Amino acid sequence: MSLLARLFGPSIELPPEFATRLSAWRALAPDPERTPLAEAEFVVVDVESSGLDARRDRLLAVGACALKHGRLDVGASFERVIFQEQVSTKANILVHGIAPTEQAAGLPAEQALMDFLELAGAHVLLAYHAPFDRIMLDRATREYLGVRLVNRWIDLAYLAPALVPEARLPRASLDEWFHYFGIYVRARHRAIDDVHATGELMLILLERARARGMQTIGALLAETEAQQRSAMAGGF
Repeated sequence: MSLLARLFGPSIELPPEFATRLSAWRALAPDPERTPLAEAEFVVVDVESSGLDARRDRLLAVGACALKHGRLDVGASFERVIFQEQVSTKANILVHGIAPTEQAAGLPAEQALMDFLELAGAHVLLAYHAPFDRIMLDRATREYLGVRLVNRWIDLAYLAPALVPEARLPRASLDEWFHYFGIYVRARHRAIDDVHATGELMLILLERARARGMQTIGALLAETEAQQRSAMAGGF
């Protein structure tokens, strides 16, 4: 693969409709870091996959929900199941609950991913253990749409313990945070249900952030990145 392809994604010939939509997405400008949290828009993300290897396993579904002006906008959310020529293993299906018939009837990857990019825009993306979601989505958008996912991410696995130290959950699972705050999840490991519950967790964290004097998107990004650097230095 050429250097340009590695940097910007492979050259892919898309139908005119997709090319137009993709051009519009590329033209979006990232939200300014100085945007006040009360006015910020984030997009909560969760993916389901055929396994736990983000660099090899297949993307099965993506769920996303907008968080706008301090509220979870359930109306601006979706789940897209991606068509699979070969369905995932029985053990894998028991985790995410996406039946073989759903996988076989899923959307073409190009359509599902384009829908995701349009909801994500250039907003900051939120996820728990975000590197997995980021790598899975970046791989898929490069493979099927020829673009890299350029959005910045906030990893709630680092932000939550920083803003709620009294919970004493420095290396907790997402389920432990749901239990700590009493957040109900309708169907755990179903992408759409996970993003709604993770969005509720983020709303709590936004309140904690404002209470600590954080007022902008940039402040949240800086706190998350500082926690990541500290964890790496300490061998997290």
